[in-house]
Amino acid sequence: MPAVQQHGFVWEDDLSRNVYGATAAELASIGYTAEMDLPASFNRIGNTNVSFKVSNTPNTVCMGDALRNFSSVEPGKVLHLNVLQYSQTGTVKKVKSIVEVNITDLRADLFGQLTKEDIVSLDTLVKSVPKGRAPTPEEHKKMYDLQKQLQAKSAAIYLNIKVDSKSQRRLQCSFNHFQAFLKAHPDRVIAKSTTDEFRGGKVLMEIASGPRSFKKAQAPVECG
Repeated sequence: MPAVQQHGFVWEDDLSRNVYGATAAELASIGYTAEMDLPASFNRIGNTNVSFKVSNTPNTVCMGDALRNFSSVEPGKVLHLNVLQYSQTGTVKKVKSIVEVNITDLRADLFGQLTKEDIVSLDTLVKSVPKGRAPTPEEHKKMYDLQKQLQAKSAAIYLNIKVDSKSQRRLQCSFNHFQAFLKAHPDRVIAKSTTDEFRGGKVLMEIASGPRSFKKAQAPVECG
C-alpha cells in the first residue's frame, strides 16, 4: 500500500473494529481490491456494506476506481459511506469529523445519466496508453475530450484520469462538493461526530503520520 494511503488504512481498521465490530480475522479475509471495504456480514451494528474514505479537505473525497464505485451503487445494493476528515499539524493527523451516509439507490444522484458503457469507454482509453511513457498530445486530447463529454452527464461524482510517464493508468472518481451533497441529502445522514465517540464506539483521534509528499516531477493531486 502506498505510504500516502497508510493513514487511511489505520482509520479504516480502527472504525471497522471499534465501531462496526468486525474481528481481525474477518478484516484479514477482505482483499485489497474487494468491492466493499466492510461487507454487511461483518457489520455488527447494521446489516449494511460500508465504504470508508479519508480526506483532509471538506469538499473533496477521493472515491477510488470509477467502475468499482459505479457497480457498488447498483439499484438495491445497500451501501453506507463513512467519511473521516482530518487536519494535519506537523507529523500528526487529527480527526475533525466523521459522517456516515446512506448512499443506497443514489446512483442517479451520484453518476447522473452515465452508464457503465460510458465509464468503460473512458477506462479503456486511459489504459490503452502504453506504459513507460507519458501520453502523446493526441492521446491526452482524446482522453480529456471524452472525460469532458462524460462529465457533462454526471452528477455529484467527478471522473479523474490518472496517467503518468511510468505505469499509472487509472480512471478514478471523487466527490468535489461533498458538503453540498450532504446538505442536499440530510435524510441520508446516519450519524455525524466531531469527537472520539461515533455510533456507540470509540475512534482513534490522532495518528502519527507526515503530510502527503510527491516527487518534484509530479504535480500534487488531491486524489491519488
